[in-house]
Amino acid sequence: MTGDPLLPRAPDVPAGERLVVDLPGAGRAEGVLYRGRYEGWEALWRARRTFELTPLPGAEGPAALSALLRVLRGRVDRERPGADSACVVTRPSRDLAAGRVLLDAGLLPSTVLGVRPAGDTQDIHDTEDTGGVTIRRASTADVAGLVELWLAELRYSALAGPGVLRPGAAGLVGAELRRAVRAGEPVWLAESAGMPVGLAVCGRPAPDPARLPPGSWGRVGTVSVAPGVRGTGIGRALMAVAHRDLLAPGARGTYLFYSPHNALASVFWHRQGYRPLWTTWEVRPATALR
Repeated sequence: MTGDPLLPRAPDVPAGERLVVDLPGAGRAEGVLYRGRYEGWEALWRARRTFELTPLPGAEGPAALSALLRVLRGRVDRERPGADSACVVTRPSRDLAAGRVLLDAGLLPSTVLGVRPAGDTQDIHDTEDTGGVTIRRASTADVAGLVELWLAELRYSALAGPGVLRPGAAGLVGAELRRAVRAGEPVWLAESAGMPVGLAVCGRPAPDPARLPPGSWGRVGTVSVAPGVRGTGIGRALMAVAHRDLLAPGARGTYLFYSPHNALASVFWHRQGYRPLWTTWEVRPATALR
């Protein structure tokens, strides 16, 4: 089943190459192939070159998706993108039939967009009890101490998720933290004895209309707790503060991205009330697509 009340209605056709494939018997499959090229900040979270396939409405069935993937493989073979590349398909998380097709083609779940609707939080018991750890908004003076916390999360993501620890990552992370703090975005710092032990970078960007229904949504970005104090409640306390801020009156809910392969994040976010809405499937390099 793909039905989910939070899935937006059919969005506009995305940019890219239009693919049309005739199916055996009758009918055809249509999709769009977007070729992404990423550098700098964006390349910390994905391959530098991507082939992003979006099946169009009516082409979500297994036969149609298989046909589109064969065309995608032909494009990859022709263009030879190199090692720092990926084939990417994003589908509703409840689309189990698509999952089987994607697995057979060599793709694996890479990133999940998880949602916590405001009306679904009544059974979530947020707690700010941290045993003496204080939580406050970060300032520009805190940025240097927060960079290492963010890099610790990026290193973990590089092992168990889509992250890539590239040269110059520290400078890119520092620049993004300074930008967010100066812009007044909610960046939360947990301190113990004056030392940074936790970080939660959040915001309220306009949601992608292809992924979330209209309304005011809070985004939970990078959340990191220092390795030596994980499991002591700091992450829960950070999110209690962040959720109270993001779920102001009128907010539709909050959302985030996490890796299903991350043994820490996948359990933590489900306990925080998040459920999968979209799953991004990926294979790296793109030439590994079967």
